Amino acid sequence: MRGWMWCGLLMLSPLAMAADGSWSSSSFGGMLSQGKQTLRSRPVQPDIAPPQGAIATTLAWRITTDGNVPMGFRVQVCGGNRCVRLSGLSGEMALPVGFPAGGPLWFEYVSTVRGAIAPSVTILSNQVTLGYRVR
Repeated sequence: MRGWMWCGLLMLSPLAMAADGSWSSSSFGGMLSQGKQTLRSRPVQPDIAPPQGAIATTLAWRITTDGNVPMGFRVQVCGGNRCVRLSGLSGEMALPVGFPAGGPLWFEYVSTVRGAIAPSVTILSNQVTLGYRVR
């Protein structure tokens, strides 16, 4: 009997009511050929929206280019009114509070150098997996 009581209490706890989920998507990035230029990718978003109340928690990404990226090349992912700088062309990170769990998200590629980028950089694909929690 005592075991059933603990089981019932656990099921009523806030942790038991939380659920995890994720979605993945990809898009084409574009071509960067000039320094001091910001290129914005096509948006990525889930095929099916996360449940009401979903809170974004993690982001995994992989960006594929047609070759090496120039010095001063930076990437950030944006959603809603927020942007977060990424540490490289692939990785995983915790997202700050307020990042939209349902997207849309887009990537911004920034070249901090001046002048033409030779050869130009083509971003062939942006792949993301966004993890979320629902309470």
